[in-house]
Amino acid sequence: MKGFLLAGTRSGIGKTTVSMGLMSVFKDVSPFKVGPDYIDPSFHEFVTGNKSYNLDLFLMKEEGVKHSFYSHHKGISIVEGVMGLYDGLGNDLNNCSSAHVAKTLGLPVILVVDAIGKSTSIAAEVLGYKLLDPEINIAGIIINRVSSEKLYKMLKEAIEIHTGIKCFGYLKKDENINISSRHLGLLQANEVGDLKEKIEVLKSEILKTIDIAGIEEIVTIKNSPVKEIFEEYKNKFNGMKMGIARDNAFSFYYKDNLELLEKMGIQLIEFSPMKDSKVPDVDCLYFGGGYPETYAKELSKNKEFLESLRAFHKENKVIYAECGGFMYLTKGIKTLDGIYHPMANLLDCSIKVGERLDISRFGYVNIDSPFGTGVAHEFHYSKIDEVGEDERKFTLKKNDGRQWSCGYTNKNLIAGYPHLHFFGNLDIITNILEGVKKWNI
Repeated sequence: MKGFLLAGTRSGIGKTTVSMGLMSVFKDVSPFKVGPDYIDPSFHEFVTGNKSYNLDLFLMKEEGVKHSFYSHHKGISIVEGVMGLYDGLGNDLNNCSSAHVAKTLGLPVILVVDAIGKSTSIAAEVLGYKLLDPEINIAGIIINRVSSEKLYKMLKEAIEIHTGIKCFGYLKKDENINISSRHLGLLQANEVGDLKEKIEVLKSEILKTIDIAGIEEIVTIKNSPVKEIFEEYKNKFNGMKMGIARDNAFSFYYKDNLELLEKMGIQLIEFSPMKDSKVPDVDCLYFGGGYPETYAKELSKNKEFLESLRAFHKENKVIYAECGGFMYLTKGIKTLDGIYHPMANLLDCSIKVGERLDISRFGYVNIDSPFGTGVAHEFHYSKIDEVGEDERKFTLKKNDGRQWSCGYTNKNLIAGYPHLHFFGNLDIITNILEGVKKWNI
């Protein structure tokens, strides 16, 4: 069994560019992403043609991470890290960081370091990463943004002499091969017109300057049997039909969530709030996150579908929505240009989109809800605006003591900003689905 985790010394180091380059070179890749991110996995899938799965120790717990990793392994598993190697929740070394995931799965780490402004001191940087946690196997180094082969040879010598860690190559400083933040912002992989060409250029450069055969030699990992942790949920909701909102406005779904629903016996039927004229004939609806603000005009103009959705709600059928889906179910969304776009009007509040991330509501949270307790993640640029009747039923708490209310309910509608990974929220999702089953009976 082969696999490795590609990590960076910090955010913005270029690990996504290097990850996608390596994924394009190796055959039969099973891609993974550490953390709750939805964007990078879509780019992984574009490059490999295979589904990309999240590995998040906070949201999924250790058994969930192991289950996902071993269940979806193919020829070689390439795990893209998040932020810096050791960055996570607090300063404990077992803090849900990339290093913690590597340790949990027994993965060797290939560390991406930056050549800009560096000489022999680059060895001190690498040595610090090696020594901080002796349980982490930093098996190799890739140097990014190198101005010349001469510089690479000097940096390589410094690292290998003073740290004993092998350098497997470099990427030159070249904007033509950089998968920049503009690609990873409000655009999804299928919307980046020149992505295929960029990947081909990147692949060509990787093959010239990185020792792929050398990497293959050091990435053998221990094979572990898949532990079936969902046996009691198998076919628990046989015969249930769930509509999944899926188009350019709604695309943020953890692959493991959808596969778990299918394992529970639920038939998933995709629909488009942008293009379809009515809600599908299903027992419940699931609106994931995405970019409703980007497509607010198209969503608002599809009045026939909105009427169908309101009729579905009046029948007391269950609707569950996260973040972007929640925004769509409110009275309306005011976009950055100041234009107000009416939406489903199923919740007595509206949404205002901001230019910056709402840092006060960013990150991991613990949930206390009428459906049970669990864990979630928030990441949004918008805020709740013009609140009418307060229907919030969830209490969200951060580890530093901060807490607030979210999670609206209205009849059988449950919606809010938090994104849930079902592996860490089995009570919540099961109780919601039990409500669907009772309604059907």
